[in-house]
Amino acid sequence: MSAPGAERWFDCGPATLAPGGLREAEAGRAAVLLVNLDGTLHAIAAICPHHAAWLSQGQISGTAIDCPRHQGRFDIATGRKLRGPDCADLAVFAVRVSTGRIEVSLGERDRASGGLTGP
Repeated sequence: MSAPGAERWFDCGPATLAPGGLREAEAGRAAVLLVNLDGTLHAIAAICPHHAAWLSQGQISGTAIDCPRHQGRFDIATGRKLRGPDCADLAVFAVRVSTGRIEVSLGERDRASGGLTGP
């Protein structure tokens, strides 16, 4: 049993995500999208908050991801909505690599902290 207030980390697969790559993962009961931007790993909500589209079916454009529906665009590092229909920002999560595995914590991280530099 974890101590109160202790972060819980979920295994989201091997740390083999290539730069520019996307991978859907499950962290506890949350759908998470792992993104490698130029060697930095990020973990964001996998589903667009506007119309429940899977962001893994969207396109990466620079440091943003475009939703496959309704032209929504979100900053990958901060989760901030950059354009599109009225909706909430994406949740962003702490991500780390431990013993060759990507791990995600569901406690929403500081939006200004960016991702984790990959191995």
